[in-house]
Amino acid sequence: MKIFKKLILLSIALTALWGNAYACGGWDDFDSGYHNLFSQEIMKDPRYRPFLLTYESKYYPSDILLNGNIEEWQKYLGLSYDDTKYLVFNSSRSDLQSLTKGKGATDPRLAFATPEFVQKHKQALLYLAYAKYLEPYMRIIPGEDSDWYWDLPEYEHNAGDLDYAKVKNVLTKSWNAESDNELKLRYGYQLVRLAHYTRRFEEAVQLFDQYVEPLKMRTEMYYYALSQKAGALRGMGETEQANREYIHVFTNSNDLKTVAYSSLTLGWDSEINFSDFVAGAADDNERNEIYFMMGYGDFNNPVNEIEKIVANNPDAIQAKVLMVRTINMIERRLLYAYLPEDDEANARYPFFPASATDDREFFNQALRLSDRQSGKSSDKNFWNLASSYLHFLNHDFNQSSGCLGKVKSDDELYMTMVRNLTAYIDICRQPNINADNENRLFAQYHDIFTHELSSTYCFNSTDNTFVDFVLANRYKLQGENAKAFLVFHSLKDIQDYPNEQLLEEIQAFLNKSEKTSLERYIADLSTMQMETSPDNFIAYVKGVFRLTAGDFKTAKGHFDQQTRLKVSRRIFGHNIKVWYSGEEAFIMREDYISEFPFIRNNMTEAEVADALMRLDEIGKNEDSDHGAKADYLIANFFYNVSTTGYFRHYLRFDNNNGFSYMKFGADNPYDNTLELSDRYLKRAEAKATDLELRAHIAFAQAKNAQQTMEQGTSSWDYTIVLPKEQYNEFDQYAGTAYHKVVLSNCLYYRNFRN
Repeated sequence: MKIFKKLILLSIALTALWGNAYACGGWDDFDSGYHNLFSQEIMKDPRYRPFLLTYESKYYPSDILLNGNIEEWQKYLGLSYDDTKYLVFNSSRSDLQSLTKGKGATDPRLAFATPEFVQKHKQALLYLAYAKYLEPYMRIIPGEDSDWYWDLPEYEHNAGDLDYAKVKNVLTKSWNAESDNELKLRYGYQLVRLAHYTRRFEEAVQLFDQYVEPLKMRTEMYYYALSQKAGALRGMGETEQANREYIHVFTNSNDLKTVAYSSLTLGWDSEINFSDFVAGAADDNERNEIYFMMGYGDFNNPVNEIEKIVANNPDAIQAKVLMVRTINMIERRLLYAYLPEDDEANARYPFFPASATDDREFFNQALRLSDRQSGKSSDKNFWNLASSYLHFLNHDFNQSSGCLGKVKSDDELYMTMVRNLTAYIDICRQPNINADNENRLFAQYHDIFTHELSSTYCFNSTDNTFVDFVLANRYKLQGENAKAFLVFHSLKDIQDYPNEQLLEEIQAFLNKSEKTSLERYIADLSTMQMETSPDNFIAYVKGVFRLTAGDFKTAKGHFDQQTRLKVSRRIFGHNIKVWYSGEEAFIMREDYISEFPFIRNNMTEAEVADALMRLDEIGKNEDSDHGAKADYLIANFFYNVSTTGYFRHYLRFDNNNGFSYMKFGADNPYDNTLELSDRYLKRAEAKATDLELRAHIAFAQAKNAQQTMEQGTSSWDYTIVLPKEQYNEFDQYAGTAYHKVVLSNCLYYRNFRN
């Protein structure tokens, strides 16, 4: 026996079939971590818009579906949709009561309610006034089975706060007195809802049969009442019959499809025979709705259900909804928004977009069905566009173009997708992006390359970056790393992805004398917001690279080309208190700096580099305390510009003292600053004879050791790390004045001593 498995609420978890869809993307980037090129909104029926694919919300956002209840009121009252909606949902009960008594409303928005209108629709206004009285109470009384009712939130009131007998009496008398069946139906709905929400389940079913069904009106309000009956049946334990009623609601209601689906899934009996259930459907359309709900469940293969649906009706809307969901699932797998950087990933996906090598049978099944439907369905445009796109994803560019050429439509969205897909096919079929096709492609698809393509009305946002990914992928495979980088980044972004080799390639590209039109666009876009010339900026970045590598002379040569920051001479000083902010003069000591008059009070980068060069020369050539002091000041500099130094933002690209995710073989030019500091401290230690100076050097070595140890611990490890060996070395200078100062001001060392 084939069992109809329990449908599960759509969750943010990916389907089992596509469980690895985000291997190259962000784990929580469910609805934007891929390129959405095939707009799901090509499925036009707004009733099914909530059932398009999204993982970040329960249902797909939709603001185009008109409320069926309001549309019925609109037709009945002869008003505009907006006026009707305001009257039903936003007007106050007191204003409605005032109108029925022949008095004017205080709300100017109700100006359409003229005396003639009120006279004609007095009974409707009386109904609306009473409905507004009931609405704040229309919540089911909480009970042990409240989890059946969509995890009900807390409300101030529920139906149990009403006088049931009194309200039922008013509604029953109104139903009997009313001659208009549309208003009788609405009173009947209120009766059924009241009984359901007060947990009088059997009475609710009886009231439906007595006050709703005999009117034989299959309007939107009828299905509102039927939904309440279904809820009562579920409360009675009549699960299968409740589900059948919810299927009727889902099939026929405009407003309650999501409500019916949620109610159905939460109350489905896992032992219902699926074949019997389908056989009991009212007609082929209702059968298709059941197949649709099976395909919508995230445990199922939607293509299997599409096959069953089109067997009943090749033009069924349910098949189109499931197909656009299927295509979106495939997009999420193949059009990831993060280019793989490692060699293994690039070997697997040498071209972007990746062809459908994984989950091949599912992909082929969808493609075969779409190709077949393009010949059977009357909506050939939809299916030809779907087939064209699937062939495109499969790198069957000729087949894709053939299908696309059959799409003829006046619909703006269709033709926007045709235009965009034409460009994508032409660009992606190029195995290399060279000078010849760069000029042609950029001229032919200028609006797409410059991100001016027309909106495709996607909830996930129009994805104008797809071509950028294609270009970056091709350039990367071709070894043109500068162009690959600049397609996505400005020149200034090299600060977030520091790499000297890449910087050299970028400079060579920007200075290239003869560029194609596309190359000119890439170059101009990457430098358009520069505050200085590209060459000056590159010189600064190169200077930072060289200075933080200890190459003072080369760094100065780069810095000589421009002047930027000013920094105080305390960058050669040191701190005893472990404070990372606060007033510089209070934190930073200036021991020995005044002995080197070429260290100015405030310096540019070039002047800092020059001072380092001169200190280095002194340290190399003077085997004395003076030479040791020069080395000590250089060591202080490298400690101070390390990731935990007081001047950690100086000569550093990242303002938050962190490091960006590194692509393009990025380097970290700051990893070795503590190592350089240690190197100069050892050179100073080897020649220093003065005990106070040796105490300074020993404490500096301890600080370096502590920071190195802390950087090697977990960010969640709050244990105080103490460099015991270095502190023991520092203990040798217990009789010096500097040792006393450290003991008074360094809590770490004081704790160690105690």
